[in-house]
Amino acid sequence: MEILSLGEKIKKLRKEKNLTLKELAGERITAAQISHIERDKSYTSYELLEYLASRLGVSVDYLLETKEMQAKKITDNLIIQSEIYIKCKDLEKSKEEINKVMSICTKYQLIDNYGRCNLLLATINLKQKDYNAAIINFEKSLYFFIQNNDKENIAKCYINIGKIYMEENFHKGAVSNFKFAEDILEENKLNDSSVKKDLYSNISFCYTQLNKDDEALEYIEKIKNLDITVNTKEEAELMVSKANKLMGMGKYEEAKQQFRLALELLEEEDNKNELANVYLRVCEVYENIGDSEKALDYSKRAYEIKKYDEDECSINVIIKIIQSYIQLENYEEARKYSKLALASSIKNKNKYFEYKALKYYSQIYKKEENIKMAIEYILKCINIVNELNDRKTLADLYIELGQLYTDISKEKELEYYQKGVCLYKNLEII
Repeated sequence: MEILSLGEKIKKLRKEKNLTLKELAGERITAAQISHIERDKSYTSYELLEYLASRLGVSVDYLLETKEMQAKKITDNLIIQSEIYIKCKDLEKSKEEINKVMSICTKYQLIDNYGRCNLLLATINLKQKDYNAAIINFEKSLYFFIQNNDKENIAKCYINIGKIYMEENFHKGAVSNFKFAEDILEENKLNDSSVKKDLYSNISFCYTQLNKDDEALEYIEKIKNLDITVNTKEEAELMVSKANKLMGMGKYEEAKQQFRLALELLEEEDNKNELANVYLRVCEVYENIGDSEKALDYSKRAYEIKKYDEDECSINVIIKIIQSYIQLENYEEARKYSKLALASSIKNKNKYFEYKALKYYSQIYKKEENIKMAIEYILKCINIVNELNDRKTLADLYIELGQLYTDISKEKELEYYQKGVCLYKNLEII
């Protein structure tokens, strides 16, 4: 992955082939002339380049590639490799690659790739929930992408800034950024269905938070008019390995193609999660406007995508289904999915989701007026939350437990109220 001048390339190839200056020169030129060329001190005609290329077993195009052209090819490949590291959740390794790329981009003034690097750094900071740093990187990316008139990446930056504002409950600011992105996508006829579905679901959610239910439903209708095919991931690691070998051989275009194929496979797997998240967001919109039937419908759609997975997204999907069934007073179905959530959380050793599943069991029994079982499950929740050292949630659970004891034991009711209030005071909530 060296970036070499013409002379440096010729010298490197000559040494790899164990040729002396005289052997490379042959009858065509002198050894002294070859020495001058290798030190970049002599002009080389195209005919001479053709001769040298044939002797060294490379193309004339390879010899003619400038340092800037080589830097562009190398950074293109390293950026794709960084994207793959991000998809594989190896964020530190990705940062290492990005820093290498930024150094090369600065040296050779590769504005477009410098912008892409800032976009990747922003993505990493977003995943690490460092929102201030992420916004700074997204704004830097915007500067470079606007310079290069890169509409697709400009839209991507606005979408991600919107997501950060949404995470921070600044829904008005989020909508503004989402609408900027929507305008760019529409004006430039950028028709990536997965991007649009994600965008529309987020706009819809923000409108419900701003009490604009009609606008929220309008964007759900837009989602219904789009279609996404869910694919599976395969052979990405093999492709990355092959691409790295091609990079080492200086075959940058072939390496880039392999990296791109690997990335597409990983993105297809990501699309599965993205589509599930879109349906979850639509589910939340319907929850907020009080339509439990529609909320259940979309949570079930997400479940069909994620039911064979064992990850955080799949448990979130099950939790949405439980919530919808509780709202619809279908407690048997709610209990069935609570059992699924509990089994999945225990299998994945995820204590937080184990607590959530047990909490729904308690909620179901409370709705059925089986207070004894509701208390039993709240006590199990308290044990887990104690382990997690989540004092705010623990305080909430003590208050809830006190309420459950209202008609059973005034002594227990007071005991648990006091525990909850004491924790609230320590946390300076009251």
